[in-house]
Amino acid sequence: MKIIAGLILLCLIAGGASAQEWPTFGHDAKRTGYTVSPAPESDQVAWTLDVGGAVSSPVVVGDKVFVGSEDGYLRAINVVNGRMVWRFKAGGEVASPTFADGRVYIGSSDNSIYCLNATTGENLWSYQTRDAIYSSPAVVGNVVYVTSTDGYVYAINAETGLLSWEKNLGNRITSSPAVADNIVFVGSWGGRVFALRASDGVGVWQYQVGGPGMFENSSPAVVGERVYIGSSDGYLYALDAITGENLWNFKAGDEIESSPAVVEDWVYFSSSDGYVYAIHTEIGLPWWERNLGNRITSSPAVADNKVFIASQDGYLYALRTLDGAPIWKHHIGKVGRASPAVAY
Repeated sequence: MKIIAGLILLCLIAGGASAQEWPTFGHDAKRTGYTVSPAPESDQVAWTLDVGGAVSSPVVVGDKVFVGSEDGYLRAINVVNGRMVWRFKAGGEVASPTFADGRVYIGSSDNSIYCLNATTGENLWSYQTRDAIYSSPAVVGNVVYVTSTDGYVYAINAETGLLSWEKNLGNRITSSPAVADNIVFVGSWGGRVFALRASDGVGVWQYQVGGPGMFENSSPAVVGERVYIGSSDGYLYALDAITGENLWNFKAGDEIESSPAVVEDWVYFSSSDGYVYAIHTEIGLPWWERNLGNRITSSPAVADNKVFIASQDGYLYALRTLDGAPIWKHHIGKVGRASPAVAY
């Protein structure tokens, strides 16, 4: 079975439960945006599901797709036929979910994070934060890391829902945290990237952009000893994950509202003027760039030598990782910030 569960819940070439998974925004806690899964060669559609409003970035695990929406529901949907298995009602908009160990974790604009049984949708616990959550939780070990819009980062016990620690970073946060090598990486609207110790939230380093840029919607991606993140000043930054040193930055043609995907020696990302880029991770120079013609706020997903990305022109695109050449595109209608997920 090959599937892309995307923006309006579009499923392509489906035939069974997924062996490969896409369990969180950006695929994993490091937010790499990459999977070893095969991916569709064409835009043949298996099913679509209209939930009546904007949806979050979906996740795919086993025989289910999990997706949140602005109507306050998290829905579990059968990956084969598109039928709803269960739904859970939160008190506000539901952000992109995260699956871990048979549970689904979601943040909501009702100032809460919920832990649900992935099979039944039963609410196992909830924790009230100080403000709305528009980010996707990162679950590592037995800890859930999540951010809220008032600038707090929370570490919550995944089993009990009890707070382990919290940290006020002082500026609005709407992007998702990344976790790698016992460090939590977070970008804020204040133009800072923070590295915090995962065990207690103590600051390791912070990086401040020099101009008016802020990390509004781009979440960090961590691969090796580097952190990649895009800013509203139009720069993609590569930072040393250990020290926070700025190793290089690349100037795109417009602000960067999406999160990067990193595969081996290449970083794939988009800018608001409709360009998709492939940048070398070591030297920060472009290999190719592709103009899709319309604003892009969706983040790329990379699989099977293809970059999947949605544009405000209403199309989901499949581009070759080699040179950015279009392979196919499929019209999916209005596109917000939701990003595709790829699972086999």
